[in-house]
Formats: sequence, C-alpha cells, structure tokens
Amino acid sequence: MAPQHVAAPEASNLERTHILQQILDHIDDYHDEFNLVDFSALKDDVLKPILQEAFDPEVQIRGFLRAFRQTDAYKASFEQIPSADLKSQINSFVGGQNSKDVLRGEEFHLVSHQSPPVVHHFSLLNALKELFLGPLELKAAIKDSLHPYHAHVKDIPIVFENAEKKVVECFSNVPFENWGSSVQNTPRYTFLPQTVVGVQNVVRFSKSKNLRVRCAGYRHSWSSTFSEDSQVLISLVNLDTVTTIPDPMSIIPGEYNAATTPELKTIELKEETGPGKRLCRLGVSVTNEEFRRWSVANKAWAIPVDVILVEVTIGGVNGPICHGAGISHKTISDYVRRVEYVDCNGELRVVDDSYLIKAAAGAFGLLGVVTHITIELDAMTYAIMQPIKIDVGLAVPPASLDQIPEALRESWFNDSNAQEIIASAKKDFERRATEDYYSEWFWFTYQKKAWVNTFNTTSDPTDAIDYPSDANTFLQWIQGWLGGVITGVPFFNAIPGYWQAQLIASLGMAALPPTLGESKTPTYKTLLPNALHFRRGVQNMRVRDMEFQIPLPPRADDASKPDFSVVQKAWWDVINLVYAAADNKDDPSSPMRLTLELRIMAGSDMLMAPQRENDLGTASIEILTLPDAVTDDEWIGFSQRVCDLWMSYGNVRPHWAKEWEGIRFKGMEARQYMREIAYKSQIAEFKNALTEIGKGQDWGLGELRERFSNPLWDEVIFEG
Repeated sequence: MAPQHVAAPEASNLERTHILQQILDHIDDYHDEFNLVDFSALKDDVLKPILQEAFDPEVQIRGFLRAFRQTDAYKASFEQIPSADLKSQINSFVGGQNSKDVLRGEEFHLVSHQSPPVVHHFSLLNALKELFLGPLELKAAIKDSLHPYHAHVKDIPIVFENAEKKVVECFSNVPFENWGSSVQNTPRYTFLPQTVVGVQNVVRFSKSKNLRVRCAGYRHSWSSTFSEDSQVLISLVNLDTVTTIPDPMSIIPGEYNAATTPELKTIELKEETGPGKRLCRLGVSVTNEEFRRWSVANKAWAIPVDVILVEVTIGGVNGPICHGAGISHKTISDYVRRVEYVDCNGELRVVDDSYLIKAAAGAFGLLGVVTHITIELDAMTYAIMQPIKIDVGLAVPPASLDQIPEALRESWFNDSNAQEIIASAKKDFERRATEDYYSEWFWFTYQKKAWVNTFNTTSDPTDAIDYPSDANTFLQWIQGWLGGVITGVPFFNAIPGYWQAQLIASLGMAALPPTLGESKTPTYKTLLPNALHFRRGVQNMRVRDMEFQIPLPPRADDASKPDFSVVQKAWWDVINLVYAAADNKDDPSSPMRLTLELRIMAGSDMLMAPQRENDLGTASIEILTLPDAVTDDEWIGFSQRVCDLWMSYGNVRPHWAKEWEGIRFKGMEARQYMREIAYKSQIAEFKNALTEIGKGQDWGLGELRERFSNPLWDEVIFEG
C-alpha cells in the first residue's frame, strides 16, 4: 500500500528541525512498502540524536548504515568493496565499535581489484597479443578459440606501448558515461597508454583511420568535453577503477616509487625558480591522492591550490582551467610553466614560452594529448584550520535583514542590535575573503547553519597533526560511500525532495567539524596538501553541479578594492530561489537538494579562463543537487532561474567542466553565447596563440580540429 501523502511545511517552517521532526512523525507510513529499511535505526540513531543537538558522527553514520544495510542497494555496493578487511571493519563499526578501535591504530588494508568482466577482457586481449606476436602454429590455434563477434575484442588494433612491443591496452565499443551521468557515448576504441610512445602510436593510428582523439581521467566533468560515438577515447585511469563505486583509491596505502611507476605517472622535482619556488614535472595520470601522499611524505613542496577531490588526475584538474581558492591564488593552470604534448602528427612537442603557455596550459585537449605538465610549487607550509558552523545569516550576511527567509531567522534577527550584528558579520566575511589563504563557504539546503572553512598558513610545524586522522578518514570514506548508497535506495527516491535534502544534510553536517565534544572553533594544524584535500571519498556519491565565475567589481569609495556586495547577492539570490520553489502553491519543489558552495579566488592569465580579467578577484559559486532532482524534472528549470540571476551581475561565465550547455544565457543558446558574446575576443586570441605554436611545430588549426576536437569544441572554438 502506497504511503499517504505528507503535506510540505509552510515555507516559514522549512528548516532542519521542523523537517526532521516531520520525518520522525511520518516515516513509519513508508514501512509496509519499503520494509528492507530499518526505520527504528533511522529514528533512534539518526533523527532523534540530531533533534537533540547531539551531532556525533560516530552515532549518525552508524545509524545510517544500520538503517539501510538490508537494502539491495547497500548489499550490492558492499559487495563491490574490494577488501575483506574493509568489509570487516565496516561490519564491526555497524556493530558498535568506534572507528579507532575498528582500525586498531592501523591504516586501511586494501588491494587492487579488477572486476570479472575486465579480467575476462584482458585474457582475450592477451590472446590477441599472442595471435599477433606468437609463432605461426600458435596463431591458428588461438584464432579458432576466439569468438569472432565478441563486442570488446573484434577488430581491436595492435598499437605498441614501447620498443619492446608491449601492446597498449585497448577496448572496442565500450559504452562511456561520465561520473555525473550527464554524458553518454560509445567510442569505437578506448586506449589505456602508460607511456609517451604509447600515446604517440595511438594518435598516429587515429590519424591513419581519420579518427578523433579525446582524453578522460576520472570523468569529473558534466559538460560534453569527452570523446564521441565511433571515435577514440584515451583513458588515463584504469577502466575498472574509474567506473567502480565505491572507489577505495583515497584510502589505499602506498607511496610513490619512481623506479616502478608508469611514465605518465612520474613526479620529478626540477630546478628552483626563486625563494620558496620550485618546478615539478608531473605525468598527467598522477592523481591528486598520489601527489598528496608524495608531497606529505617529503614535507618540502606543495601545489599552492587544488580541488578538494583526491580521485581526479592532474591532467583532468588542469585541463578545464577553472579550479582555485583564495583571493591571492589564480587557477591551477596559472602555475603551469611547461606543457609536453603529442601533436596531431603523433610528434612529441613542448610549449614553455611565457605567453604561449597561457593557451597551452588550458587548451581543453585541443592542442593535443598532454603527457606531462611542469608546475611551479611553493615551499611546504602548514594550514591552521579553524572551521565553524555559524548561522547562515552571519556566514555570508545579506545586504538587508529581510533577505533572510523566515525559516532561517535565528533569535538575534529580532534583537535590537541586529543591524550591528549583521555589520560585524559582514566585516568578518570580508576579512576572510580578502585576507585568508583559503576561503570556502557551504550551505546545506534548509539548514540554519552554514559551514565556513577558511584558513591561513605558517611555516612553523610545531604541534602539526595528520588531518584527517585515520579514524576520521574512515568515517569520511564511509559517509561518501553511504551517500551514494542512500541515493540509490527506492525508499529514498520515494520520499519528498525536502526530506532527501535533510537526510543528506544531516549526514554531511554530522561529520563536518566541529562535532560533538569539540570546541565551537576547533584548531587543526596540518600540512597544506591535507588541508586542501580535507574530505576523502567524496567521489563515491554522484551529484549534479552548476558553477559560475562572478567578477568582483570595484568599490565605489575605493576602486582598488573589491566590492563583495555582488557575492552577498549571488548567495542570497539562490537561497531565496530555493524557498520560492518550495513556496510555489501550484508546484512546490526542492530542486537544490545538496549544497550551495562559494569560493573566493583571484583572476587568471589563461586565455580561455572564465576568471580572465577579473583583476579584483572572482566569486566561484555553485549549486549542487542529487540525481533524483533531475529525475523529478526540478533541476534544469531551477538551474536556468539561477543562471538568469547570476548572469545579470556583469561579465559572468560558467565553469567549463560543470553544467551549462542545457542553459540559455540571456535568451541565447549556450554554445552560441559562449562563442559570440562571453569569449569572443578570448577565442580569437586563443586561436592566434595556437596558430603561433603550430607555425613552429608543423601543424595548423584545421589539423587540430580534425584530430582533437569534438562537436562541443567545433561549435564553440572553431566555427567562429
């Protein structure tokens, strides 16, 4: 019997406590239809403790595990975990052991894992190698044993990895889907080269067959920047690793070994370029986690900025240009000093000219297949992290009190000193935005509290700790994995969107510091790479994401300083849209079921960066939701409304790798707007720079388009 409909609260009551109480009061209505869910655990171990303000990550995460462990989604995902040790640790934790006791003071014991289909494919591929290379009598025997119509074996080309005739791993007609499930296609061939020679031979093979080549790492782009049907995809990550969730990479123990690492995963320190500056040559297949471990182990050098995710490749983070945080920091691509790439003729080339690098270091794969980048590192420092949970009205304070929805108004709102409180909060926000090394703000939908994570650095290592600790990493990884499990449970997809938002927000906020027993402002001093990657296992939960880069305008009273009122407006415009959607009497909805996130960063010198010419800084702001909001047909319309508001602020541009293609910009189709309005002059300069590079390296723009473009870049870059 279907559960009775539960009326959504009035917008004035649409906040955490009221929603969680409603869930507690009505969740048993779903028991008969979804009896695999342990509703007692959900009520007693999750909802009630949170309502009692007992934010204990051990309790809340264990409660969520107990609530869903009998569901098919949980069991299927649990079986995907590649380690009996980790499975045992999870079961011990569910049984009541705390995370420290579960780990016994040891690191995780995970091993590499390949799924049965991949193992089967490799066995057939090895047979093909023997067929090509073996003695004549063996060739005939193996040929007869192969299925002539096997989808992943038929007509696989033999492309060599090196002079020793090692063959590049290749798959044929394997369906591709990006991490966010917004792009699907079927390349004709998927190659997994591990050497520069392998990449060269893949490009030469592609040229001989008139095929286009695009690359992918962990596939964390929502736009259609990837390969296309019947063309060539180069995967920089093992296909099993990149398509398996949960992915254990962030907690697999190990260290960098230069003697055994593949060529596209090399990490090589180069010369110093000045006080506290040194170059480092990185293979594009190096993951953020691999580089984090190398950097932490050596305690000498670090990339000054990065994304939170560790399950991404260096090449993937650099390619779309956009990433960075802290008003003194530009994009990651701005720190690239040298690019090594394989051109459209299969030749290995280098770009290190101080101007041309501004095109080469952020070329979206259009220059060719980048194999290595040389990036300028900073001397290692220690981050002093002091994260806080603060009233959302004080985290990024609005321009006026009436912009705060009634449901989010705390007691101070009616205080006679409310204006002074807001003014003080505004000063604190601007101080963090203008002075702190790193600055980021999060608001989980319908929560009265925001999470603020800004920090500064020091060279003093005194009292530094590993952060997150092994026990906390365990909890973080489980949280990310569990989020992915929960969003796939039929019960979760049957409940109202605002319930979904609160259950996920409760899971997220419970694990973020400060937690139960900590001070309101805990202090963690840790190596900078640990602070930049303060969350592990994030990639285990798929989301949808739209992000824009908003230039900070000059202040009216001092044109040399940024005016942050545009940031306040961008933040509160979204929050009020969320409440307007919920308050729509004809069609109430909860389109943004995850977070609103804000980073303050600098501009960029990269020719195609959305932060280009933002001389006073950039507000990098994004909205994130759960996949079910797309299924419920709530996300796209909401994204359009957010876009319309943000685009009204000036020369605002989207993050290249996030969702923007399905949105209209000022009434114009997105690709047309990017080509003719947002980037018109930048595209011309970018193409001129590429032409200049090609003059000295024997290729032209037409050859780049023919070999490395796709429909997206055809339309945005080349057709102009």
